[in-house]
Amino acid sequence: MVVATASVREDIDAAMDNDGQLLGRMEQGISDLWASPAARGDGGGDDEAFTIVRLPSHVHAQNKSLYEPRVVSVGPYDLGSGSTRAMQGHKWRFLRDFLLQNAGDGGGGGGGGGHLDACLREARAVEARARRCYGEPLEMGSDEFVQMVVLDGCFVLEFLLKWSESESGAAELDAYIRWIWIYVYYDLLLVENQIPFFVVAKLFNLAGGGGGAAAMGDDDDDAVDQRLLDLIYKFFSLHEPLCQVPAPSQLTVHHLLHLQYQRMVMPPERRSTTSRLSSRQSASPCNKYSIAGGATAATPLAIPCVTELQEFGVAFREKASPVSQFDVTFRGGTMEIPRLALSSGARILLANLLALEQTTGDWEGEGIVTSYLVLMNALVNTGADVAVLQRRGVLDNMLSNEEAAAAFFNRFGGCALFDPRGHHYARLFADANEYRNHRWNRYIAVLKRDHLRTPCSIISLLAAATLLCISVMPHIAPPPRLCRLATRRPPRRAGAAVRLSSNKG
Repeated sequence: MVVATASVREDIDAAMDNDGQLLGRMEQGISDLWASPAARGDGGGDDEAFTIVRLPSHVHAQNKSLYEPRVVSVGPYDLGSGSTRAMQGHKWRFLRDFLLQNAGDGGGGGGGGGHLDACLREARAVEARARRCYGEPLEMGSDEFVQMVVLDGCFVLEFLLKWSESESGAAELDAYIRWIWIYVYYDLLLVENQIPFFVVAKLFNLAGGGGGAAAMGDDDDDAVDQRLLDLIYKFFSLHEPLCQVPAPSQLTVHHLLHLQYQRMVMPPERRSTTSRLSSRQSASPCNKYSIAGGATAATPLAIPCVTELQEFGVAFREKASPVSQFDVTFRGGTMEIPRLALSSGARILLANLLALEQTTGDWEGEGIVTSYLVLMNALVNTGADVAVLQRRGVLDNMLSNEEAAAAFFNRFGGCALFDPRGHHYARLFADANEYRNHRWNRYIAVLKRDHLRTPCSIISLLAAATLLCISVMPHIAPPPRLCRLATRRPPRRAGAAVRLSSNKG
């Protein structure tokens, strides 16, 4: 025992002697961090810090098809991956077309060399700021990083320009672009497949799209140009018709997905106050909400599924004039939901909007996308719920079957991290549960479930009601014939009439 204690003391003394070496190694690690390109300051501030993140590996493993690009990689995370390697060569063609289209002021001859030189100089000037936008250190040299942002930024701009020209009839898309455009559409909306938006905006301004070849380092150049927004809005409204069109002064854009997120989330001034608890109620430690009679109840964490709510008399209807895709309301036993076309592309967009909220804490709209998927997860349990929403015009299921649609909502709504007491649809949850728990609604639900489910049960119920009426009516009122006899005066007897006349005589 004494020997063991002495051995432990020797180990402790040796460890204390090594503390100096450990301290030196940790200080060196901190120094290396501050000396890395991601930490070298250029006056860009911390506004772009960690706006483009890599998702956890377990999320990737479960949903690879929703987060990995199919055709084109943008940014460093999926650079040169298998499915996007072929597109790297086409990016150079798009870069050439972009430079030739804007080579008039470049001074570099027909190849646009002067303009390319200006792009590289300005991209290098904001390299450190752009690196800070990524959520992890990038193992890329300075030249490699600058080439990546210029090549990817010019590709995005030239692709949007080509598409805009084809829509206006000024040019014709080649066969390759016509084939890949729908894949590029959703690849540009992946949470990991992004470059900082200020780089794209500055390349656009440098090319003359923003009214002049302004330097990318100028502070005024951070303002988003309306012409660039119009170009993006036109392209990304093809499959999301409910998107808003905010003005540049209303936007702080980190990347293309972030811009689409802001367009799809309803503006704060137009949010329905009936769809959520008040700030005072949602912030309450006990999270109570008022119900009839002055009583209180805890904020419900869930609501029944569509088929169960239908049994309690809840009607589902497509919302006629929604503010956004997430403008869901519940009034008077009717839940109105904007129509959702659930396709493979819609799955990609919703999954990445959810990832944006979950990974960056982007709760500008009270986590509306997260709340929406939680709501749909609660409403949709099986394919039967999907079928009801299809019949009511709420859901256009373009997946293989109803079960596939239910599996999508269950997968993402079930794993979303959210505040069950203060999310966007907390008031809706409370109202729906209050309606379900109303006494008469429960009686009607039991009647429908037990006696009105099949034609045979309906016939049996009607027969039982008829027999009940027949057996009860005699006790309530006598038959009509007996009533007439009871009210008729009895006839006089003949003998009494004779005696009466004789007495008078």
